Amino acid sequence: MRDTAPKSAFITKVEEMLDQYRSLYDGDYPYILNDCLTWEQIEQFEASAHIVLPQDYKDFLLHIGNGVQRAKQFPLSLSHAKDSLESSIQKTVGLEYMSLPFSLEKCNSCFDDDFDETEDDTVTDEAYDHMIIEALHGTITLHNDGCGYFIVMIVSGELSGKLYYIDTANGQGTRFVSDSFAEYYLKWLNQQLTRRLAYLEQNDKFDCVITDVKLGGNVRDLHVRKMNHNFLFQFEYFCPNDFMLEGGYSEYTKVHDHLVTSLYMEHISYSVLEVTHVEIRTEPSISHVGERSLHEVIGRVNRLFTHDIGGNCFPLYVEGLEQEILIKGVKDLVVSVGDVYKIRGRLSGEVYRITR
Repeated sequence: MRDTAPKSAFITKVEEMLDQYRSLYDGDYPYILNDCLTWEQIEQFEASAHIVLPQDYKDFLLHIGNGVQRAKQFPLSLSHAKDSLESSIQKTVGLEYMSLPFSLEKCNSCFDDDFDETEDDTVTDEAYDHMIIEALHGTITLHNDGCGYFIVMIVSGELSGKLYYIDTANGQGTRFVSDSFAEYYLKWLNQQLTRRLAYLEQNDKFDCVITDVKLGGNVRDLHVRKMNHNFLFQFEYFCPNDFMLEGGYSEYTKVHDHLVTSLYMEHISYSVLEVTHVEIRTEPSISHVGERSLHEVIGRVNRLFTHDIGGNCFPLYVEGLEQEILIKGVKDLVVSVGDVYKIRGRLSGEVYRITR
């Protein structure tokens, strides 16, 4: 009877959103879930921990999957339920602590800046471990963000069902996340969808062929020619897995290689963009004006993005390139359709595919 029960509205919505998310990728879909659990497996866990899991979380385990396969994604599998505790005390424990009521006060007193075990010589390692176990009573780990940061779900006590962010290593204590697993998961999944849609919307891909390569450590300047076009230009490409100094040789980026790429200019501390609003363009739309890939581009804002993930990004159409480039991170700049800008800074590129 349980196996034939209708799916909840939460599960139906998740299935729709996951189908949409998957459709936004042409292969290499990044969000892979483990196989679902059975009722018997979930009941066995509940019996071992002496708890009853929130229904929305059980539905997820039954119908969607037992967590994700890749690190840093949400949620972890049920086999990681003890991660926040075992990472803090560096030893294996049973599930019994999950049935004991969670205390927000005790959790904060253990993990915020007010407690420093080094100031009290009477606190033994054993006593400190006991404090941590008590602080994490009634919790299940849903996410490990690294460096001692976890999202946990409360499964015992007055706060049962709620999600909290806990800093177990850096003195920041707890922060409320959500009233339920379902609420947070839908919000999290919607963020992933928005990021992907924004990424697809912002990147104007084009084909080119390399005519020269100037190496410089993990970055290199690629001199390229647009395919089916005689226009030549260059851009900086960050290649973290191929460190080559100037004068060296790289198998990864060679003259005559064909690239699929998109271009961007980013305002960051070591590459500040100079942005000037202009009324009429009287200069070339793209000029190489300095060492490496320092350029001046002049372009028009023909559209604004539908999907926004922050960072003050907008597309700039550059006639010389016959395409848009992405402008990122210029603070306090409000743009409108029709605006024309001259931008001086580093012209960079993201490479999606290299063939030869």
